[in-house]
This record gives sequence, C-alpha cells and structure tokens, in this order.
Amino acid sequence: MFFKKKKKRQSGVKLKQKYKIKEFFNVPILLLTLIACLFIGSFIIQIMSENNSKSSIVDLDKLLTKNLYEKETGHRIQIEILNGCGQRYIARMYQNFLRHEGYDVMGAKNASSFDYEHSTVQLHRGDSTMAVYLSDLMGLHDSLVIEKLDESLMFDLTLIIGSDFKELESYDQAMRYYPEY
Repeated sequence: MFFKKKKKRQSGVKLKQKYKIKEFFNVPILLLTLIACLFIGSFIIQIMSENNSKSSIVDLDKLLTKNLYEKETGHRIQIEILNGCGQRYIARMYQNFLRHEGYDVMGAKNASSFDYEHSTVQLHRGDSTMAVYLSDLMGLHDSLVIEKLDESLMFDLTLIIGSDFKELESYDQAMRYYPEY
C-alpha cells in the first residue's frame, strides 16, 4: 500500500553546477577565516609584548607642561582669549602659545569690538596672583590687570589682545605658534 517514490537522479550537468557554486562560496569564507586568524594572532603578539615592556604605560602628568603657578598651588589656570585688535588669528596664536606654556585655554575668539588699544588681563575668580603670573609672561604692566569678578564663568582669567600686541614681551615667542593657514 505504501509506495516508495523513486528519487530522481540529477543529471551530471546540474551536479557540476551545484558543486561549482559551493566551491565559489568556500573560497571567500576561507579567505575571511585566514584574515581573522591573522588579526587574532597580531593582537595576541601585541598584548604579550606590552606585558613584557613596562614603558608602554604613559603618565599623562609628564606630558602636560605646568606653569609656575600650577607648580606652586596645584591649580591649572583656565583662560579665555579675546582678539580685541582685529588682527587675523592673533587669538589662536596666543592660544597655542599659552597652552604650550602650561595654561588651560578654554577658548579663543573675537572680542565684542576691535577697539582695544592695550592688551589686558581680567580676573574673574580665584587668587589675583594668577593674573600676575599671566601678565608677567605676556609682558603686561600691572596696571593692565583688571578685577572683574564673576564666579559664574568657567574660566579664571580673560586675556584681551589689544593693538599693542607687537610690543608685548611675549610677541616674539608667540609668533612661533602663528597658525599656518
């Protein structure tokens, strides 16, 4: 009563096509497996070499330059720089210079006007000696340090670059950091 169906045999051409398709998919899988093994092997070698050398750990404190105020107090001075003279990229130049000198420059942008004849340092919060350290580095007279206390600001000092920037003692050093664009 139960009849078994005979399986039809595929022709030789269909079998060859079926095996070619399987071979076609095996080659990329084999290549991907080989690449994955190479990545895993290089990862293991890198980990083993890092474990053997203790110099691979970087101490970030050694990479950051500390200014004299930070060395004495442990506080990193945060500064905003404003271009008050209109000279292109002058705020960016002093931003790069002061960062190299160990100051935390929060931003550099144009002032509300370009009518500032003299460069000034404004103290917003903290100890007034922070402003003195910056004015000494810049080569500013103490009379150009202005107290404008505002605890809501995110920075301690504001440096406004005036038209006298070429006469500042720091100008020659800062020129090394003038952007090249």
